[in-house]
Amino acid sequence: MLTYNLDIEPGSLWLRTTPSETAVSQPFFCSEAGVFYARRDFNTARSFKDNYILFCTIEGCGLISQKGQTVELHKNEALLMNCRYPQSYKTRDDSWQHYWIHIDGSGVKAMENMLIPDGKLTPVSLSSKSAHFHFDTILKNLETDSVQSILTDSLEVHQLLTMMASGMMKKQTESTGTVRLILEAADYIRLHYREELNLDDLLELTHLSRSYFLQMFRRVIGTTPHAYLLACRITRCKLLLETTDRSIASIAEETGFRDSSAMSVRFSAMVGQSPLKYRNNALHQQ
Repeated sequence: MLTYNLDIEPGSLWLRTTPSETAVSQPFFCSEAGVFYARRDFNTARSFKDNYILFCTIEGCGLISQKGQTVELHKNEALLMNCRYPQSYKTRDDSWQHYWIHIDGSGVKAMENMLIPDGKLTPVSLSSKSAHFHFDTILKNLETDSVQSILTDSLEVHQLLTMMASGMMKKQTESTGTVRLILEAADYIRLHYREELNLDDLLELTHLSRSYFLQMFRRVIGTTPHAYLLACRITRCKLLLETTDRSIASIAEETGFRDSSAMSVRFSAMVGQSPLKYRNNALHQQ
């Protein structure tokens, strides 16, 4: 369900397109975009839309609400929101000039945890010059049905979201130093991957609460501590399979797995082939 009052100035722009198979295959693609010079009574409320929306305020301020939370989006701030949950947005005072684009794709889903941490709306400051350039490029290309324009818009969305993620990381680093602690924990895992590591070891190292550590580890490293530990072990397995003739059992013991069977199960799941097949393929490529 959608209700709105489109109280906008002349010169506002609302563009739509139906993404092609090529567009949908990209990690980032757009279906609608616009720039609104919204006046006092501009407002929108929606119960569901099967994509995300990315806002960026040019002037004025907007009020964006979802899941019982309301945030202000000020000049040169951007925000990503998952439209699959009920939401509303409107002008806060007299005006809200803003870019907006409806986006989707595997790349957006992958960045959701970083840009909407714990499902919370999170405004991020952006360089106005860079952000405006990316949004303007998307608006210019949106209705041009060519592979080049599709690829360009995918890249522009990626750059906008990457700028936002970098801004969030910088803010977190400057305010708490938590990122440094998470990176130290990741270093500890890389150095001690052969050992029986557990979460308590990492919590003792960082002095962070369990929930906050797990949240920040995923945000900074991009996965869970356990998955990262397995990745370190599997990377070492690959090296030993490629450069030595050691048995699978010996490599399993070297890399911290309980036995060769446990290693084979994890290796096959993460690499897509058994350790023996991986070794044979590596030998044939030499």
